[in-house]
Amino acid sequence: TKARPPATRAVPPGNGAARPPSRTNGSGNRAVKKAPVRKAPAGSGGPKQTAKKRAMQRAMTPEQRAARKKQSIIGGITTGIVLIGCGVAIWYFALGAPTTVEGFKEGLGTAVNNTKTKIDSIGDVLDNLDGIDWGGFFKDDPWEGNTTVTLWNEKYIKRNNGGLTIPLVNSLTAEWQKEFEAAVADWSESDALTLSIEVLPVEEAWSNEKKCARQGGKQVVCNGNFGETGWVGIYTLRSRMKMRRFTMCHELGHGFGLPHTDENPYNKNQGNCLDYTDDPEENLLPGEVNFIALKEVYLEQEPTRRLLRRVDNNDGTVTETIGWLINEDKFAEAWGL
Repeated sequence: TKARPPATRAVPPGNGAARPPSRTNGSGNRAVKKAPVRKAPAGSGGPKQTAKKRAMQRAMTPEQRAARKKQSIIGGITTGIVLIGCGVAIWYFALGAPTTVEGFKEGLGTAVNNTKTKIDSIGDVLDNLDGIDWGGFFKDDPWEGNTTVTLWNEKYIKRNNGGLTIPLVNSLTAEWQKEFEAAVADWSESDALTLSIEVLPVEEAWSNEKKCARQGGKQVVCNGNFGETGWVGIYTLRSRMKMRRFTMCHELGHGFGLPHTDENPYNKNQGNCLDYTDDPEENLLPGEVNFIALKEVYLEQEPTRRLLRRVDNNDGTVTETIGWLINEDKFAEAWGL
């Protein structure tokens, strides 16, 4: 008998074309041929990202492609130069510029030992920090003003009758008069200040070489272009009236010996004119904290002196700057801390 091949049946698909016979493997199961899977290059972000990147490249003009290629080349060269520079620095400074393999090994060993020594020294530094109160360390405000008050000579202080008793010499130009009058009235609210006003015409105040020279037992208040004097406590102004009012109050406060209460101009205003600020709306007047300081140093018993500076003058006299530390607890109470 003749073997007859297995019959096949053509089943027309939807388009009317004949479907080829299916192939089976030896076990009778249908063999399925799998198409090879293309893997996206590493770092390409997958097939979708690669396709998007290709589309962007096709959309670029030749000039843009050239510029991008140039940018890549420059970036590669820059990276190479940096890496070479780092290598040379390590070779020269860390390894001692060896020229042989043995010298390289010796330099590497020395560098490793030096690194270990420095790491051990860090531990020694940390051991020395055991006595620090870290809780208090992080509570300290680096912008808080120095609470040391520089006092006037005791002969100008009447502790039982008016506190600091001095005249203010008005040598201001016309545009500063309103601010001066307002600031004097504000500071006069303190029981520790007894102030009087003397007027020295601007022409006379500026007729000497020192420009608005100080006078013994008086606080001279003047404005103008003082030039390079090296002074501390002078404010340059070309702005609105509120800033002038703040400045007048601020500088008079320094004249009475008061320090800054805060030296960060960008934090919340503290409500007193000895607080640094770039928005003086809330800092135009003296605050309770300022009045407490004045009362402690000018009305109460004389506190312990602190010598801040001693200068031997050319004429044989000695100038001493004396300060007193006031009660910081009362400061905290005034600030609501």
